[in-house]
Amino acid sequence: MTNLLNKLVLLVILIILTIYNLTIQISILPIIIIIAICCFLEYFENENLSFYVFIVYFLICLVYPQFTYFLPAVFYDLLFTKNQKFILLCVIPLIANINYISANNMIVLIVVSFIEILLKHKAIQLNLTQSSYINQRDNLTEKSIVLENKIRELTEKQDDEINIATLNERNRIAREIHDNVGHLLSSSILQIGAIIATTKDENTKHNLGLVKNTLNDGMDSIRNSVHDLRDNSIDLYMQLKNLIDNFTFCKAVLNYETNTNFNIKTKYAIISIVKEALSNIIKHSNATEVIISVYEHPKIVQLIILDNGKCNKEIGSTGMGIEGIRQRVNNLKGILNIDNSKGFRIFISFNKEEIA
Repeated sequence: MTNLLNKLVLLVILIILTIYNLTIQISILPIIIIIAICCFLEYFENENLSFYVFIVYFLICLVYPQFTYFLPAVFYDLLFTKNQKFILLCVIPLIANINYISANNMIVLIVVSFIEILLKHKAIQLNLTQSSYINQRDNLTEKSIVLENKIRELTEKQDDEINIATLNERNRIAREIHDNVGHLLSSSILQIGAIIATTKDENTKHNLGLVKNTLNDGMDSIRNSVHDLRDNSIDLYMQLKNLIDNFTFCKAVLNYETNTNFNIKTKYAIISIVKEALSNIIKHSNATEVIISVYEHPKIVQLIILDNGKCNKEIGSTGMGIEGIRQRVNNLKGILNIDNSKGFRIFISFNKEEIA
């Protein structure tokens, strides 16, 4: 934009100078041609093309003196380039046309040329400043994006760590209740049962029976609470993510797109199936990538384990642990399909009603 404004100002000055010294009839053709040349060079912005145009225009000036007035506009694009030394050729048309162009006009053209050099220098400096600003802005934007991603990753990692710590604490509480309170209540129930068996007082037996029933109810309540804590303490996504993160044999990707709250039996089964599949990949496959996906649909949940390797054993071979996977799927009343036509794929479907 700066170069365009400089050229426009330069053209206006040279056009006024030409019209002032020449007639309209003589001036019109050089004006039209120089405007066309400036637009042409501005559009293509090519140093070599500017050089060739300058040489052609230089030759034209030797034949048609009226074109000499616009020499500064033609060599503008050669300034501060590898071809700028050829600008000295402009002296030849000025000397050759000394009888056509007055001394005053030559002085004006020389002054305009120096002004043109200053304008081009300022334009280059401005362009460099703008380029530097744009580069700095882009670098800052890129760093900002990277920083935001790092912050998000740290936040997600922190949330995962908090979630893991919470689940571990639930496990600890469940074990404490089971090992301490549960055992104490069980012992108390057995002792009361023994007392009931040995006492002869019916009233005492009745009261102890009431206490025993209360303790049994409490024991059932604690057992249910412990089971609930244990069920909720296993985060299937975190368990699968941990397996993926620790799998170093090849690239592993986890796609987890479900909000179903699986029961404890299903969680253990899915974790065991994935472990067995990853173990089989290490033992029997040359895969370079494995994708583990858990997808939720209106009625079913799908577990898909896909690798791009070629299995070196038959699908039905017991060495691959397929039978163990099949038994776990059958226990959950799921459907198992295995395909090795393109890589190796384990495709499992579970009914939501059976696993939630």
